[in-house]
Amino acid sequence: MRPRPGPPGPAPAPPPRPSPLRVRRAAPGTRPPPQSLLGPPRNLQPQASGPLLRTAGRPGAGPKAGRGRRPGPLRGAAGRTRPRRGQHLDSSLSRDLGSPTALRLLLLFLSRPPSAAMDGDGDPESVGQPEEASPEEQQEEACAEEASAGEERPEEEEEEATSYLDELPEPLLLRVLAELPAAELVQACRLVCMRWKELVDGAPLWLLKCQQEGLVPEGGAEDERDHWQQFYFLSKRRRNLLRNPCGEEDLEGWCDVEHGGDGWRVEELPGDCGVEFIHDESVKKFFASSFEWCRKAQVIDLQAEGYWEELLDTTQPAIVVKDWYSGRSDAGCLYELTVKLLSEHEDVLAEFNSGQVAVPQDSGDGGWIEISHTFTDYGPGVRFVRFEHSGQDSVYWKGWFGARVTNSSVWVEP
Repeated sequence: MRPRPGPPGPAPAPPPRPSPLRVRRAAPGTRPPPQSLLGPPRNLQPQASGPLLRTAGRPGAGPKAGRGRRPGPLRGAAGRTRPRRGQHLDSSLSRDLGSPTALRLLLLFLSRPPSAAMDGDGDPESVGQPEEASPEEQQEEACAEEASAGEERPEEEEEEATSYLDELPEPLLLRVLAELPAAELVQACRLVCMRWKELVDGAPLWLLKCQQEGLVPEGGAEDERDHWQQFYFLSKRRRNLLRNPCGEEDLEGWCDVEHGGDGWRVEELPGDCGVEFIHDESVKKFFASSFEWCRKAQVIDLQAEGYWEELLDTTQPAIVVKDWYSGRSDAGCLYELTVKLLSEHEDVLAEFNSGQVAVPQDSGDGGWIEISHTFTDYGPGVRFVRFEHSGQDSVYWKGWFGARVTNSSVWVEP
C-alpha cells in the first residue's frame, strides 16, 4: 500500500533579476565592507543597517505597492540626490565619482542587501514611495535654507542703506559723511557715485569737518578760503618738522655738526649770565656755542613727512622757519641762520640767510630774540628743507660764551 502524498511544499522563489548597473551584490548573509574603507557615514540615522527606503513592514506594502506614483528623489546628508537602487547613475554623480565623499556613499549604497534597497520583484519601477524625512532631516534642511537666506541678507541690507542715503537731503548727507575719517572720504566714498564725488570734492564738507575738529571757529565763512580740503589736511599735519630743537636729546637728529673751539654744549635754562625763556614754559634747555664757529643742521624730507608732490608743486603751501637766539650779559656773540629749499637732486630753489647778527655784551633787553622767515611762491620741485644755524662769541674766551639757540622750528602752514 502506497503512502498517501503530503501537501505540496511552497514553490521556490524566482531568482532576482540582475541590476542594470551590472554590479555583483553581496549575498544576503555576507558581511558589508569594513567601516574603515567607507569612512564614517555622515548624518545617517542610528538605524544605519536598515533599508535606505523604509517601505517594508508598512501596511499595504507589496510587490506593486509603489506603482502608480513615481517615487521622489531621496536627499542625502549633504543635500545631494541619491540614485535609487538598480537605476543608472545620473550625470552629475558620475562626474563626482572621483571624490572621496561620493565614492563612500556609492560603496555604502551597493553594500546593502537587495531586500533592504527595494520592495517586490526587484523592478526599478516597483520601488515603494519613500517615507517623509525625519524631524532631524527637516531641521537640517530648514537650517540650510536659513543659512542661504542669511547670505543674501547683507546684500539686501546694503542696497537698502544705499537707497536710503540717496534719498537724504544734501545737508543731512554732509553731516553723515563728515563723521567718517578723511582718508576714507578721499579713498572710498569719493568713488561711490557722482553725487558723493561732488560732495567730497566740494568745500562745505571740509569746512564742516574743520569746524567739528576745532581747526576753524564755528562761524567761519565759506568764502574765506578756496580749498578747505587742503586746509584740513595741512592743519592735521601741522607740527614742528625739526627733531630735538631744544637739546633734550643732546645733539640727536642734527647733522653736519661742527664743533668750533670747545664745541657745542647743552645747558639748562637760564644758564650762567642768562635769562629764562618766557615764551614757552615747555622749553628747559638750550645749545651754547664756543669761541669759534659752531654749526649744526637738519635736512627735512617733505614727502616723508606726508606732503605729496601735487600739493608742493601746485598749492605750494607756506613754509615758515623760526629760531630763537640769545647772548650772555658778560660777553658779546655772533649768530647766523641759513635755510634752503632743495629739489629732489638737492638743487637750491629758494634760500634765506640772516647774515651774521651781532649781539653786544651790554644789550639792553638781554633776553631771547626770535628770527623767522616765510617761503611763498617758491615754484614747483621743492622736496627738502635744509635748516642750519651757527654761533660763536666775539671775545674769543675759552669755554661757552658764544651765541645760545633753542626752540628752532620749521612749519608747513595751511
